[in-house]
Amino acid sequence: MIEIDGSYGEAGGQILRTSVALSAATGIPCRIHSIRSKRPNPGLRPQHLVGLRAAARMCGAEVEGDEVGSSEVTFRPRTVRPGSYRVDVGTAGAVTLVLQTLLPVTLRAGGEVQFDLTGGTCVAWSPTVGYFRDVLCWYLAQLGIKVDVEVVRYGFYPKGGGRVKAKVSPGKLGRVKFVERGQLEGIYAESIASEGLRKAGVAERQAEAFLRVFPEAEVEVHYVESKSPGSCLHAWARYEGGVLGGDALGERGKRAEQVGREAAELLRAQVESEAPLDEWMADQILPFMAFSALDHGERMEVRASRVTEHARTNIWVVERFLPVRFLVEGKDILCEPWTSSSA
Repeated sequence: MIEIDGSYGEAGGQILRTSVALSAATGIPCRIHSIRSKRPNPGLRPQHLVGLRAAARMCGAEVEGDEVGSSEVTFRPRTVRPGSYRVDVGTAGAVTLVLQTLLPVTLRAGGEVQFDLTGGTCVAWSPTVGYFRDVLCWYLAQLGIKVDVEVVRYGFYPKGGGRVKAKVSPGKLGRVKFVERGQLEGIYAESIASEGLRKAGVAERQAEAFLRVFPEAEVEVHYVESKSPGSCLHAWARYEGGVLGGDALGERGKRAEQVGREAAELLRAQVESEAPLDEWMADQILPFMAFSALDHGERMEVRASRVTEHARTNIWVVERFLPVRFLVEGKDILCEPWTSSSA
């Protein structure tokens, strides 16, 4: 059984998500202790519990410590099964963070997996559903993993109530090599606001502020029904060899123009880096990079706008489960199979 120290590095929920995903995908049992120990509210929160239990259902795992506030979890997986899974993240818990946990598990399902999730689609401290669909899923498609995403309903803080369907069709895993991004194909954005904000022109104002920074961008404006008022602007720059994202969320007291400007500045920082991966994708692609290195028996490489502490912590977790070795050289992340003879 693999022991994982949840207080390592940035000590966030990502350690739990990656550990559970890789345990389920490899069939190796694990025990995670000191979960989120450096956070003001340490231990499992409701949204972590949802992802943990969903992964357990996918692989018939025995789980100990799966309760809110628990600082230690033991996860004993069995065989991953394809099929359909309904997941209620609860109120505005991020559906994308749960999907982050479940996607690597689908690699070992041996067939199509369908998810029907309810919760938050655009909430703080998590990727928006737009980023998941237009950035992460673009990379997965390059690797032979087809993910069809349908946003049935948007969900904002605090009531959430959004609904997302995702159909995952894993194929033979391709090579993870994203070093040069090539020519720009286009800059795009979606400015989304709840129907109650139409009178104030929130979605249009967000879009106009974004267009002041990227006047060449193609921007769509949408008003949506939702349980709580809210807004977001999701933007992405698509290149021949990569996609970069930059999102911002509206909140009470925050002007719509600030949302559009914030998303534009985030995207501009990624674009100016000249890297094919943004700093958030550098973190999310790591498990797939490791599996790819093992499947093909060769070194994989990506170049990111920035390698964050979050990514370095995730590297540490992946190396606990899989016989790979990562090397970070500036903005480049390399991953290769590791054996005792290569030490």
